[in-house]
Amino acid sequence: MIKIIGFSYNNDIVELSLEDNFDNFKIVWIDCFNPKDEEVYKLSKKVNIDIHDIKNVLDEQEVPRIEEDEDYYLIIYKSPLLEEEIITTSLGIFIKDNIFLTVHTDKIKAIGRLHRIIKEKKPINLFESQGVLLYNLLNEITRSYSRILLNLEDKIEYLEDSIIIGFNQKTLEEILTLRKTLIYFHKSLIGNRDVLILLKRKYIPIISKEDKENFEDLYYDTLQLIDTSSTYREFLSSIIDTAISLENIKMNQIMKILTMVTTIFAIPMWITGIFGMNFQYMPLINSPEGFWLVFGFMVMIILINGYIFKKSRWL
Repeated sequence: MIKIIGFSYNNDIVELSLEDNFDNFKIVWIDCFNPKDEEVYKLSKKVNIDIHDIKNVLDEQEVPRIEEDEDYYLIIYKSPLLEEEIITTSLGIFIKDNIFLTVHTDKIKAIGRLHRIIKEKKPINLFESQGVLLYNLLNEITRSYSRILLNLEDKIEYLEDSIIIGFNQKTLEEILTLRKTLIYFHKSLIGNRDVLILLKRKYIPIISKEDKENFEDLYYDTLQLIDTSSTYREFLSSIIDTAISLENIKMNQIMKILTMVTTIFAIPMWITGIFGMNFQYMPLINSPEGFWLVFGFMVMIILINGYIFKKSRWL
């Protein structure tokens, strides 16, 4: 799917198609979401960017970077993706002349938010330059990371309370899923940080001095998100360690009870074993009071052992 927004020199914001003439516009933002081969071919012909370069950006394994070609810049950036699991997806940004082309396989919420802002508020300052548009797009992606991490904080606190109440397989799966998400985030944010370092330091014609200052602020925001994700990962690891410790304590408590029960009944079982042997002559065998004497002695042994364990605070 291809969506095109044009910003004219008269400060008008209009929706365009690939058949329109882009020369009369200051900036033309082309958003290409999960395109078909035919759409990629038409787009390549329209913007004069090699079709293989556009298709390569659709690869999820692309790492964040900046490439400088003869007539365009390519920026690969990682954005969070909300599906069954929270992972990240690649976003390719081509900047050539007045063309601002974004290419991505998955639906990115940050782009959707910018489209809604443009449609509802028509902000002229958003299209002040391609550098400003690039900053606002990357800023929205960074804010998406921030929102998700904020929600993860509440979920981590919930999981922490859950393991105290009772640790089970479902809780473990949730912890491991969160940990996987944070690993994706950390890796992606590290790559995004490297891109922002180049944007705030490297000379790129479309980026002004003010834009570099904005990218520097975005760089520090990304650093903070990296620290936050690292902290949450460590916190999840400590939750797992705590859960394992609690399980070990429960297991030790069970083994302790079983050991006490075995110890309490060991002597009575030994006595009953002796009297169960087939000998003709044994003490108390023919005595009318024999059973009650032996039974009373075993009860007394059980009570004495129980008293000793209770005195030692094992019970």
